[in-house]
Amino acid sequence: MRRPSPIPAVFLLGVIATSVFSAGRMTAQQPLAPGAAVRDGQDTVPVYSDSQATAGATVWTNTCSECHETKDVTGADFRTKWAGQPVFALFEQIRTTMPDGNPGSLPREDYAAAMAYIFKLNGLTPGAAPFTADSVALATVKLILPPAPPTP
Repeated sequence: MRRPSPIPAVFLLGVIATSVFSAGRMTAQQPLAPGAAVRDGQDTVPVYSDSQATAGATVWTNTCSECHETKDVTGADFRTKWAGQPVFALFEQIRTTMPDGNPGSLPREDYAAAMAYIFKLNGLTPGAAPFTADSVALATVKLILPPAPPTP
């Protein structure tokens, strides 16, 4: 007589044990805090450093401000288009279309610094690590922008 395989029973026991022992750690998803970049809709992740944003201000002044005003990256149109979008999509948009007339001509570090400055202008909280243009990691990070300040 053939004995049944214990594998299905062991698998089922593992599923039940996982459910029972992880139930205490389960929480309802909290509302996302404005002013953050969020990975996979759950974990807030700082995506730039304050020193990188300072370097980005120089890139902005030397390159971006020739065609753009600060409101171009902080105003309602920007917020409508980019809030909730992947961080990497914004980076690629800027890297492949700017500066006007010579897209992609800046070093990647300058594009990353400019992004950090844009994040700072929009009230995102900095962290210890600088922004890196890692497409795989940043494709899962979405921008959660704080409300725009009231206009006078």
